[in-house]
Amino acid sequence: MPVRKIPPKDIPPPPPPRRQPTEISLEEIENLNQTLKAPRKKRGGKWFAGLLLLGGLGGLGYWQWDWLGPRVNSTVTGAKDAIAATEIFSANSEPRSTAPSKPSTPNPDPDVTASPSPDGQSNPPTVTEAELEAKPDTLLNHRRYEVADPSTLVPLSSNANIKVQAEVQEVVAAMIEKARIEGVQLGVISGYRTLEDQDYLYFDLKAERGQSVQTRAEVSAPPGYSEHHTGYAVDFIDKTRPSTNLSQSFDTTDAYAWIVKNAPYFNFELSFPKDNDANVSYEPWHWRYVGNQESLELFYK
Repeated sequence: MPVRKIPPKDIPPPPPPRRQPTEISLEEIENLNQTLKAPRKKRGGKWFAGLLLLGGLGGLGYWQWDWLGPRVNSTVTGAKDAIAATEIFSANSEPRSTAPSKPSTPNPDPDVTASPSPDGQSNPPTVTEAELEAKPDTLLNHRRYEVADPSTLVPLSSNANIKVQAEVQEVVAAMIEKARIEGVQLGVISGYRTLEDQDYLYFDLKAERGQSVQTRAEVSAPPGYSEHHTGYAVDFIDKTRPSTNLSQSFDTTDAYAWIVKNAPYFNFELSFPKDNDANVSYEPWHWRYVGNQESLELFYK
């Protein structure tokens, strides 16, 4: 009969084969020791600390701005206001003698069409239109004239900054064109002026130059007493000789000679000739239109 094999009991399994030792050099052992001694880096430590730092700074900045913000805004606003106030004060305190609107001419009369004040705004008038009704008809050898309604005036075709009566505009345009055809460069430098303009030309310049009221009246009328208020008076110039603008030397120009010869045909006349009865300085550049009923009544009543 076959024999059964009975497995032995309590027989331990055979041990695993032993690994053969690997040969390691002394240099490799030294490098391994150095690596083991070096501190291990903590992954994510600096990144987490950076987040904490940013969060803290953000909270601190928000708190500081919440406290400082209104004060900073107030300081900035105050600085802007101070700068603006300084600029306004500088503009208002600028001497009139340096204003760009004044002409550089040897003639003492500074009649110009540009705005007289340095900041481009008209000065408050000393005399208002309502007060003129109670004023005398003559003052310092000048007659009182009603101030024209600016809305009824029109700009000159040759200079839109200058306004005059509509009829005067047409006549002056015809004069300039005729003079041009005849070889004369005739121009206009001034027309209608407001009470504010005349206030500056008389009172402010009188004070700047230390003139008496009589002396100033010889070259410039007080507010309300200038022919320029009517819109019928203009100041002519010779475009080829700007040095004679608003000067008595204007009577040496070709433009003046042309006006003297042709003015009657255009109903213009010289307002202040030499040795005039009004004792006003000779102004060869200042001419007035007398070509309709209204202008006649204004200048000859």
